[in-house]
This record gives sequence, C-alpha cells and structure tokens, in this order.
Amino acid sequence: MKRFTIFAAILLFATTSIFAQSEKTVIIKENKDGEEKVTVVERWFHNNKMVGALPDLYYSYLNLRDGAFGPEANIPLRSSSFEWGIYSVEPIFCTPGHHFGISSGFGISNAYNYFSHDIVLRVDADRDAYFQSLNAYSSEEGNGPTNNYAHRSFLRYWSLRVPVMLQLQWQIQNTPMALAAGAEVELRFGVRSFARYGGAKHKVTDNLDYNPWGVNALFSLNFDNSIIFFRMNLTEMFKVKDMVTPDTNIGLYQMAIGFGFKFD
Repeated sequence: MKRFTIFAAILLFATTSIFAQSEKTVIIKENKDGEEKVTVVERWFHNNKMVGALPDLYYSYLNLRDGAFGPEANIPLRSSSFEWGIYSVEPIFCTPGHHFGISSGFGISNAYNYFSHDIVLRVDADRDAYFQSLNAYSSEEGNGPTNNYAHRSFLRYWSLRVPVMLQLQWQIQNTPMALAAGAEVELRFGVRSFARYGGAKHKVTDNLDYNPWGVNALFSLNFDNSIIFFRMNLTEMFKVKDMVTPDTNIGLYQMAIGFGFKFD
C-alpha cells in the first residue's frame, strides 16, 4: 500500500504544478530615431509535439485484489509477482498548442503471479480454480515424486491491450511532462499454472476457466520520457476457492504499478 500512496502523491504534485507554467519573452526593437522600444510578451509555453502517454518498454509490480477496488485477496501470493511488456502508443488528436490530446495504440505483456513455495493452483472437473499443497499434488499418480520442495509456483499468462487515454501536457524548466488517464481493452491468452519441483518446471494446468476479455483503468505520469503508470482491472479475471472456506469463491482482479521508458 505504501507504494501506491507514493504514486498518488506524485500525481497530485503534477496536477498542481501545471498552473504555474508560463514564460515571458522580451523583444527589443529600434525605431527610426534610434530610440529603443521594449515589448514584453507573456504567453503559455508551446510544445512541438505530444509526449508519449505510455512506455515503449516497462516492468511492473503485480498484486491480486478481491474486487476491482477491494482489499488484497486472501491467497498465498508472493511479493515477487511481476509483469513486463511493451506499448506502441501515439497521439491520435491534440489541440493546436499540444496541451491536450487523445492517445491510442497497442500493447503486449507477459505476467507472472508467484504463489507460496508449498502451494499450487489447480482446477477441478468443473474447471473451478483452487489451491492445493504441493505434497498432496505431487503424491498423486503421474504428478511426480512426493515430498519435493517447490522453488516456485506461479500463474503465467500473456495479454494484448488497446488503450485509449486523455492526456494533459506541460513543462517544468523546459522539461516536458504529461498526465494521462483512460481505459484499455485486454485480451488474455496462454494462461497456465506451473510449479518447479524435482529440479524442473512442471505444468499444473492450462484449463483454467478464466475471462479472456477484460477492461482496465489506466493512469500515467510522464517526466522527460520516464513514465510511471498504474493499472487496475475493472472486470474479473477468474474465481478461486477460498482456502479457509472452500465453499466460497473469490473473484480476482489484477492491479499493477510500473515504470518504463520512451525511446524517442
């Protein structure tokens, strides 16, 4: 939660800074009598172009929530969960001074949600997801030798994304900055659960009953082609049985905060 508080503070600073951005240009002219005439022109800055709303290459920290704006899900998730990806996003509309614009494009990512060492994510005959201890899983016929310690157990998937973002741009001492907010459509595929034990990676299941389509809220802050962004699922990814009360299903939503770069 501390990471998201810091991110919110940065966004607040950027929003309040825009109202202080003006500059004065002094033009000195000579008239025919050799006298100097000084003209002072005050104007808002003018940008040559819109800066990128999303990074070309990024890395983000992941968490799973119980609901779009709910608490952290009660599952054995490790803090090493991450996502890497790329975006190709360009302005599709902007005002003459390049202060406001709309950006869109395309993105692809690869996400890894890591679970506790001794837990694996499985599905039952109805494709409902549940967590099982590694010893119980590996002791079943065909799943490998018993009493193997899992170095890593994780859920991996790919996503294709199409974002649309409203963008506000300004400068601080000639350094371009931009604040953007919007939404994106996400297509998930290649969703698989894995466990590492016995010195090798083993596929646990690729038959998870997940939602392939999603809609995300998306926010970003650009500072001279360095970009911080925040993403939140607005639609459920999949359900998993609660480990404490197995008759209860938890709806899982992904949340990410990341950092990346534009290579203009």
